[in-house]
This record gives sequence, structure tokens and C-alpha cells, in this order.
Amino acid sequence: MVTLNTPASPRWDLTPLYPSPRSEALSADLDALDALAEAFRDRWQGKVAGLDPAGLLAALGDYEALLRAAYLPQGYTGLLVSTDNLDDTVKALQARVGERATEAFNKARFFDLELSRCPAETHARWALEPSLGVYRHYLQRAQEVAPFQLPQEVENVLATKNLTGRRAWTQFYDEHTARWTFPFTVRGETRDRNLAELRALRTDPDRDVRKRAVEAMLTRFEAEAPIFAFIANTLYQDHRSELALRGHRSPEAPTLLDDELTEGALDGLMTAVEAHYPVAQEYYRLKARALGLDKLETCDLLAPYPQDERELPWESARDQVLDAFSALDPGVRSLAEAFFREQRIDAEPRAGKRDGAFCASLVPGRAPYVFMNYTGRLHDVLTLAHELGHGVHFALAGDRQALLNYWPTTPLAETASVFAEMVLSRDLLSRERDPLARRQLLATRIEEALGTIHRQVCFVRYERNAHARRAEGVLSTGDFRALWEREHRRLYADAVTYTERDTWAWPGISHLFHYRFYCYSYAFGQLLVFALYRLWEDDPKGFVPKYLELLSSGGRDSPPALLARVGIDVSDPGFWSRGLEVVTRMVEEFRAEVP
Repeated sequence: MVTLNTPASPRWDLTPLYPSPRSEALSADLDALDALAEAFRDRWQGKVAGLDPAGLLAALGDYEALLRAAYLPQGYTGLLVSTDNLDDTVKALQARVGERATEAFNKARFFDLELSRCPAETHARWALEPSLGVYRHYLQRAQEVAPFQLPQEVENVLATKNLTGRRAWTQFYDEHTARWTFPFTVRGETRDRNLAELRALRTDPDRDVRKRAVEAMLTRFEAEAPIFAFIANTLYQDHRSELALRGHRSPEAPTLLDDELTEGALDGLMTAVEAHYPVAQEYYRLKARALGLDKLETCDLLAPYPQDERELPWESARDQVLDAFSALDPGVRSLAEAFFREQRIDAEPRAGKRDGAFCASLVPGRAPYVFMNYTGRLHDVLTLAHELGHGVHFALAGDRQALLNYWPTTPLAETASVFAEMVLSRDLLSRERDPLARRQLLATRIEEALGTIHRQVCFVRYERNAHARRAEGVLSTGDFRALWEREHRRLYADAVTYTERDTWAWPGISHLFHYRFYCYSYAFGQLLVFALYRLWEDDPKGFVPKYLELLSSGGRDSPPALLARVGIDVSDPGFWSRGLEVVTRMVEEFRAEVP
């Protein structure tokens, strides 16, 4: 049974960052940011190409100090808004911080531009200097992005424009959906529930509850679809305009440039996963049989099995995750424990809080924070492990990397999080003796894999097609629905009943509004984790140090180079297929459990 009100789930304490949104310390930091930006520009503008190694090292240190001064207040206000999208004071503060940070970045924008445009012989000279070794990859990346950069005045205009452009529309999406409440009755109790709580009801054991919850969400999305269509059309056109300015060949090209992957790698991933759709369909047929249904409907995709009605209080979730992390490495458990001890988790669903989950990394030396909406489901326990996996990743990288090498690229950003889910699933299965509960755990592992791989690739294909269609003109709500339906019918085929009503679900995937082509990284991360997991099972003692080294590396090298150090070659054409074989085996194992 789903727990919809868990008062024991915590709220985070942000006072270690700033005492309050109105604190003098925050205002002082914004003023100091302005001064740092002015001083940085005065000291280094027009001089980068002529710097010797010692001079460049000093300039990079100043640049990191400036970025740190901007990222901390930005991160703080982002955390505030995520838990209270309805507070006008908090929203005003976020806007003020964003404006001040953009002004500072505009003053410092010359640095990356000058750095990227330095002659190749200058970069070659810097590359030989041992003192700049920690920045080797950053300097290499500066050369790679140079062809797509614009003059500083244009870059500044684009950054300023985004405050009232792309960023404003994504903020509006969050604020708008955060205001939604749904009067909803479950087992005789009627109360208003937010979007996150309604989503949680998709795992309720009562099929009528699941159906009504999905119906309520889709009805709301249908009623407000013109708003979401306008936002999506605006964001897509904004992206098209910038693609043309920068000379990118495709809508996904900027994402792949940032992620240091080729379009061929993305195509290979998507082709392999789409060829594997029949295995997902086979699982859905097995699930229908296990649930005693002729055929699944979309409201049944996350349904628990009838015997699984256990509630999972917050304390149980915490203990299960920490125990599982101990099986990987005691140091990993210790890093995760600090999130609970230092009140760096906000898990309580409440009005004004945005939907979803994330782990926010601020800057090296500042502890990350976890955001989620805990409603007592097994899925929520896995989400907790997922976000704490991110947290461990950021904590390890923060101890070893400079700010410019701190964040892992997107292909690796989901590695620790998905691996943490696998570690938890393995631990839960090893402890569980009830055959019905074991079947539920196995099903949960399969459904997490299908959701992380197959469903995310379905989203990316939809996103690619939507961008291509937007190049021909404005998309109507019917256009969005048709594109959404086409890809979901490819995924589900005849294994799931997919109705006209289900085509209104397209506005509900926030990632498609907040980020461009981010969803592929979940599939990449899950398949990568399957490879890592097999290495762990084959040689636990030899694997763990290499794995922790990988996480500690942050973004100090390209994904292929970092993964090569743990024995993985992502350029191998069979890499994706071998990962998908793990899913196939899990489905075969589940088939043996279904009467």
C-alpha cells in the first residue's frame, strides 16, 4: 500500500550555505561577486594568449574563484525554489541572483573565448607544463569548442537573453505544475494531492486507484496542453536559432559536444535499444499474466504485484540504502550517512514543492544536497539510492578535483546513481526469502532497467522528431500527441493497450522542457552500469578501487579515456548489446517465476 503522507521524511537544512534568504551574507557575496568580476576583467582581458604557464595558472585560479563566488548563491536559491515554487520572495531572490551572476559571467566571458582562440602552438607549450597538468583536459576542451563560439558581445547578449528566454520558460513550467493540486480519494480518504503524490499512486495495488490517478493527470495535461505546446515550441525555436548562429549540424550536436561523444555513438545506442524493444514487450506480457490481466494498460506499467502491499517508512529506506552501500565499500556508506546526519536531504512531499528528484552539487568543498518526494514506495527507496549515488560521486570528485574539472560529463553523470540502485537491488534480493517478495524485487529491477533504457530512448526519439518537425513550423498539440503516440506504440506494440487518452502524457516529462537530449544519458548510464556490475561480481576487491577512482576523477578527462582505466571500451560496437543481454537474462529469470 502506498504511503502518501510520511511526516518522518526530512526537510533539508540550508543554513550552512546561508542563514536565510534575507541574510546579509548573501547580499555581501553578491557584491563581492561584482568586485571579483571587475578585478578579473581588469587583470586578464586581452592578455590570455601571451601568458606563460605561471601566468595561466594564476589566471585559472582567479577564474575558479570567480565561478565559485557565482555558483554558491545560484545553487542556494535553486534549492530554495525547488521546495517552494509559490513563495514570491524566494522567486524574486532567485531572479536577482541570476541577474547578478549573469552580469559577472558576461564580464568574465572573454577568458574562455581568448583561451579557445589561442594558437595551437601556445596550447602545445602549455600542455608540456607539469604545473598545468590538472587543467590539461579543460584546456583541450577549450580548443574543441572554439569553432562554435561567437564574439564576446554576442555571447553576452545570448546569456542575458536567456534570463527572460529559455530559463524563464523552464521556470514557468516548474511554477505552473507546482501549483497543481488534485482532490483525490483513496480508500475513503479524500484530500488534495500534488503532482508527485498523484504520480506515486501509479504503484498503488488497487487498479481503480491507479486508473483514476492516471486519468486525473492526463485530464489536467489535456486541459492545459496549449500552454505546454507554446512553451515547447518556444524552446525548440530558441534552440534552432542558436544552432544556426553557432553552426551546429543537428539539434543534439551541442549536447554531444558537451558530453564528448559522437552522433554515431548516440545512434548506435538508440539503434541497439530499439532493436531490443521486443524483450520489453515480452516482459509486459509476462506482467499481465502475473497480475491476472488479459493485457496491461498504461496504468499497470508500474503496478505492484498483489502480494506486495508493504509500506516502507523513511527510517527503513535509510537503513536499507546504507546497508547496501556498506556491501560496496564502508567509505561509500560513510559519505552517504553524512547526508542524513547533516540534514542534506529534502524528502517530504508538500504544496509548492516541484516534482521529481535530483542531487545538487554546488562547488568542491561544499557538500551536495538531495531532493526527492518520498511516498513510501519501493521505487522511492531506489530513488533515494540513486540520488545518494550522485551525492557520493560529487563528494569524491570534490575531494580530488579543481572546480573546472569537478562535474562529470553527462554520459558519466548517471553512472554512480544507477550503480547505487543495482547495489541496493542486489542487497535486497540477497536478504529476501519470501518467493513472492523476491519476484517483486526482480520485477522492480527489470522495470527500472526498462524505464532507464527503453523508455528514455523512446523519449529521445520523440525529442529528435519533435525538433525536426519544429523546423517545418509551429507544432500543434495534435502534432505533439502524434509524435508521442508513434514512439510509444513502437515501444509497447501489442503488449500494452495504448489509448488516445494516453497521448496527452507528453507534457509530463519535465526533462524534455529543462534539458536538451538529456534522457539518453540514463540509457547510457544504465548500460554502462551493467558492464561495471559484471566487473564487480567477477572481482569485487579489484574492482572497487578502480570504481572509486573513476568517481573521484569527476570531469578531468573524456568519458572514453576514464572508462578505459576500468577496462571498458565504449567504442566497441558490441558494448550496448552486451548490456542489453543482462536485461534479457533478467526477463528470462522472471519468466521462470511466473506461474
